[in-house]
Amino acid sequence: MQSVYLREVSSVQWEKLQQQVEKGEAETPRAMSAHAHVELPYYSKFLLIAAYLSSFNPARTDRRFFLKHHGKIKTNFLKKHEKTSNHLLGPKPFPLDRLLAIFYSIVDSRVAPSANVYSQISSLVTLQLLCQVGHDDQLDSPKFKCAVSLDFICAVARTVGFDIIRYLYDFL
Repeated sequence: MQSVYLREVSSVQWEKLQQQVEKGEAETPRAMSAHAHVELPYYSKFLLIAAYLSSFNPARTDRRFFLKHHGKIKTNFLKKHEKTSNHLLGPKPFPLDRLLAIFYSIVDSRVAPSANVYSQISSLVTLQLLCQVGHDDQLDSPKFKCAVSLDFICAVARTVGFDIIRYLYDFL
């Protein structure tokens, strides 16, 4: 057994599910999961995708993935010296500026930086899809971590027609 799967349902829900299984009228446990069905606004989905990319891609790869004309690709740029996957190491903290830069490069239409974008970021933190890292007194440059799995972000990216695997450094 190589994986540990945590249960995302309460004990009461689990007991009801077991009773329904015995009766033969059970719903799937996946439908009971807290993250199985999350409705987000359109730009919040892109903010969450940008947060995932910021959290799992090294900052030095941003120019390669998100600029239109990034110049010649160096052969030593490829992952020669990296031994472990970024997904195995877990999410890394990233500044708000990097999140917004990636967001503006992956979103299809022009979005003006407004209070709406910032309020959607705070909503993602409230929903615990993003975690604020660091001190609360860092108002000028707060740092965040993305708290969602690869499967979840792939499902969110699929709803907006975004191929996230193409932008992940571990899947080059």
